[in-house]
Amino acid sequence: MRSRVLDPCSIVRVQSWDVAATPPSGTHQVVGVAWPREVGAVASGLDEILCIGPTEWLVLSADLKLGELRRALSESPFRATDVSQALARIELEGPEVRESLLKGCSLDLHPDRFPANRCARTRFAGLPTVLRSWGPSKFEGIVPSSYREYLLAWLADLSDPV
Repeated sequence: MRSRVLDPCSIVRVQSWDVAATPPSGTHQVVGVAWPREVGAVASGLDEILCIGPTEWLVLSADLKLGELRRALSESPFRATDVSQALARIELEGPEVRESLLKGCSLDLHPDRFPANRCARTRFAGLPTVLRSWGPSKFEGIVPSSYREYLLAWLADLSDPV
């Protein structure tokens, strides 16, 4: 399995205190994709939105205008917080990636249960992680930035034959 740190991008956490609320219609114009409501769904368009809880999403973007998103969410129960500096994205790839990931988390990663464009919160290698599937042999882990080097070392140890 190969791992590498992905280039930085804007990561915005959007949260709501109302589980029944729907995002205002103006958010679609800002993020360029329909807002996913199903936990674990990933919506891709100009930006990407990962639904990581019933009232929590991560918006990943190369060019997100946070002010525009905040204006679109104003007067609603949704709030947007820039967490770009707090989180790091690590790509995990290779034919054995699913088996390797199972050594660090307890998710059912069978392709039928965790197909492409799915995400889940979990603990991976003891770290709070958002794990996203890109396909049969490619994943992305979003972890606290302060643990990036620890996770890369953990993954390197995992890949080294004993």
